[in-house]
Amino acid sequence: MLDKNALAQLQSLKKEIHDSVPRHEGRVRSTGGRFGFVNTDDGQQFFISPDEMEKLLPGDRIQFRVEPAGEGKEQAIAEKLISSEQNEFFGRYVIRGKGHFIEPDHATLNRWIFVPPAARKNLAEGDLVRAHITQHPFPKGRVQADVDDVVGKPDEDHIEQTFIRAKWNIPHQFSDEVMAEVTRLTEQGTDGLAKERTDLTHLPFVTIDSANTRDIDDALYAEALSEGWALWIAIADPSALIEPGSALDKEAEQRSTSVYFPDQVIPMLPPELSEQLCSLQENENRLAMAVELRIREDGGIEQVHIHNALIRSHAKLSYNQVASFLDSDKPDIAAELHGPLVHLDGCARALTQWRDRHCLIMEDRPDYKLITDEHGKVKDIVRIERNQAHRLVEECMLACNRAIAGWLAEKGSGFFIAHAGVRTERKGEVAALLKEHLPLEKKPQLETLEEFVDLMQQADRSDSELPLRMIVSRQLERSNLSREAGPHMGLGFRFYTTFTSPLRKYNDLLIHRLVRALLAGDVPELPHDDILQAIQTNQTNARLAATQAEIWMKLQWLATQDADTLYDASIVHMNSGTITVRLDATGIEGTIDRRKAGKEWTFDTKTISHRSEKASFVLGQAVRVKVRELQPAARVAKFALA
Repeated sequence: MLDKNALAQLQSLKKEIHDSVPRHEGRVRSTGGRFGFVNTDDGQQFFISPDEMEKLLPGDRIQFRVEPAGEGKEQAIAEKLISSEQNEFFGRYVIRGKGHFIEPDHATLNRWIFVPPAARKNLAEGDLVRAHITQHPFPKGRVQADVDDVVGKPDEDHIEQTFIRAKWNIPHQFSDEVMAEVTRLTEQGTDGLAKERTDLTHLPFVTIDSANTRDIDDALYAEALSEGWALWIAIADPSALIEPGSALDKEAEQRSTSVYFPDQVIPMLPPELSEQLCSLQENENRLAMAVELRIREDGGIEQVHIHNALIRSHAKLSYNQVASFLDSDKPDIAAELHGPLVHLDGCARALTQWRDRHCLIMEDRPDYKLITDEHGKVKDIVRIERNQAHRLVEECMLACNRAIAGWLAEKGSGFFIAHAGVRTERKGEVAALLKEHLPLEKKPQLETLEEFVDLMQQADRSDSELPLRMIVSRQLERSNLSREAGPHMGLGFRFYTTFTSPLRKYNDLLIHRLVRALLAGDVPELPHDDILQAIQTNQTNARLAATQAEIWMKLQWLATQDADTLYDASIVHMNSGTITVRLDATGIEGTIDRRKAGKEWTFDTKTISHRSEKASFVLGQAVRVKVRELQPAARVAKFALA
């Protein structure tokens, strides 16, 4: 038995050893595998082994020590759980023998969660559920959850949208208070407001959209002048009816955007407004904000005039109708609209040429339409090529948005969509890539709009064997809403905002309010940064929700096809372990595992390519693939090179 002095010395030695081991605090980050990392506030990152990761959840804030992990490496060992942000989650109920689990539908929570017997509630295999963590795995590695709700059964009609909508908390009904306001506005009508507006109903505006579109928020008219064109873009004006701070306004702010699922639209504004009273329907007088642009023959914008207007759409035209008219001598359009449509086409082509010289133009990409049955299942996927009518409308919208942004910047007010160009951590490799493949004397800085546009235009013209523009595009920052007037590097615009979709996007509705206030000589109240951030987050979540439902439905359809089918595809992205491809006919994306490709293959981060001495895979390359594994509900498609 140790005496008191020896025991004290031993305790002192233990404390010295404990104090000598480095300790930190940080946040846990999971990966696609079983291991993870912990990031400290000062930017350090430490590896977490699979065994240690069993005790933790993504997002946990922990106190940890750092220990050697062999071969000169270090690992983090959790000593204390400070806080955990992981609670509610959605997933699929799984029964394996006597064990009941939930497989989370979650970007980072990639482990099955045990459901104890007392919490099982007669749930069935495959049930889609909402649940919450009841027992954190720290320190013993045993995590448990309880089910709160059953969202639906896997074979229910439209279950994909139902589940994804619940997961992303997408509201799909309007409150009685909101609908009472809508009823009042509908009964009140717009005649009183129309009297105070510039009457443009004599101009033969037309709308050009998909044939089944009902929430129509833009109409176009163009007139050829002795030099250039007068281009009019009329935008629906719900901001004239919706009072700031009203229940309807708060609901629109909370939703921030309309959500377009493959066979269902969840509108930002109730259909009574977005599809009727405010929609620019054919042969109906409607309130609008009309932007009048004088376009030079070279496509430059010379003058900008904005009107609180009353307009009347003289025809609801589809993209196919307009494209057919522009391409043939057998128009299916009223004769009095032929001239304005020809002028619109000429103006749009001039705008395109101007952008091609001074800005950046993205290559045309096809759209894909899902044809669904009464149960919400995909019967077919149709590839839709962009035609001249699509390009015409796009050019007019871009011209309107950048003109409004420039007008607001001159006024020293408003908010903008900013894009900073190449991500900071990727600038070194991008600069080196461009220096090697373009005739440059030194590495570019990639800091100014002018330099970036010039480099990307050179990349487009380059005869390099690499798709330089595509490589750079995979390494760009995301755009963001900002009260500072700055450039949009991705489009090559000095200033940019969006003004043309106020029926569908709340930030566009707010821009309408700001423009109207400035036209009246008032000082507008700008939205706070936290409001802009919330709008951006809500819109990002809505896009993710719609995309996830679409992928789920597409993969269900793909699973019904012949298993031996070979598909033409293109490489759209790569990292060290995978190649991501997109099927040409359907737009379905999936991955090809390259982790066992062999030591002769290497991945180059600078060129985003896989290479060996005899072959290579580069972005944009055409390949043929076959299906290796499909998990539709998990939205996972794995392919193999054919």
